Amino acid sequence: MAKWTDVGNAEEFVSGTKVVVGEDKKLVLCHVDDAWYAVQNVCPHAGMPIGEGELNGCVLTCPFHGYAYNVETGNNVDFDDDLPLRTYPVKVEADRVLIDVEAGGIEPGQSR
Repeated sequence: MAKWTDVGNAEEFVSGTKVVVGEDKKLVLCHVDDAWYAVQNVCPHAGMPIGEGELNGCVLTCPFHGYAYNVETGNNVDFDDDLPLRTYPVKVEADRVLIDVEAGGIEPGQSR
């Protein structure tokens, strides 16, 4: 069952990334054009905070080792067999950004 958590007013988030907290989870909220994505704030490669990285289109690059992930899918864009970022559904209702903190892809350390 979805657990939608309000992380703020949509007007507060310009294009790019922002680290937000939803239900004690640090997540990276990504606003690309008119689309919204949320991913875990831990790079699967070495456990560093990926939210400090650079977002180019839908690709978020970890500032520590350069691993790059598609925020739409969570997949590593360079290494197909690398663990993906966990992704979370995002929706905007009444100008509020909501993230389903219970849903998501594969957790780091789990097999596909």
